Amino acid sequence: MSEEFQGLDEAMRKIQLDEVEKLNDNKGGDSGHTTPSEQQPISITLPPPKRNRQVYGFPVSFEWLWETAASLLAEIEPDEENVYGNPIYGFRTYFGISSIGTASAILLPGQIVPAECMDGKFVTVLYIFNEQPHNYRYRPTQEQVDEITEFVGREPQWWLDCMPGSFYDGLTD
Repeated sequence: MSEEFQGLDEAMRKIQLDEVEKLNDNKGGDSGHTTPSEQQPISITLPPPKRNRQVYGFPVSFEWLWETAASLLAEIEPDEENVYGNPIYGFRTYFGISSIGTASAILLPGQIVPAECMDGKFVTVLYIFNEQPHNYRYRPTQEQVDEITEFVGREPQWWLDCMPGSFYDGLTD
């Protein structure tokens, strides 16, 4: 990695860590977190900084993602005609977790996933939150993580998005 990218990585991580520290400093009163249950968000250690965005979630097959989202939407909004609209909307609405999203992740050495979760050379990931400050601050409660973990049937883990964090600048999750 070039020195320029290393410097950018270090600067971005400092900004992210400063943001997390500000959130942690405010826990007494207005925590800055908004979760549906008004409970404390999951306490988790961020992974070491990387150039690419890092997401915390589950490997899933693309087919499972769409079929499950359609099923959830049909349960939530049975009168809607287009239950195949946006799969993330179904998961966000059903579980009440606004930070949920999807990513194509790089399969790192030591990570093992079912073949159906692979999309070419990338892993399809349904993530609960990512380490970017605008998403991390809205991470779910431990109870919500436990609920979606039981639903998916796999333990969440950190994944390295195939796109650099700068790709998402200006975009919201």
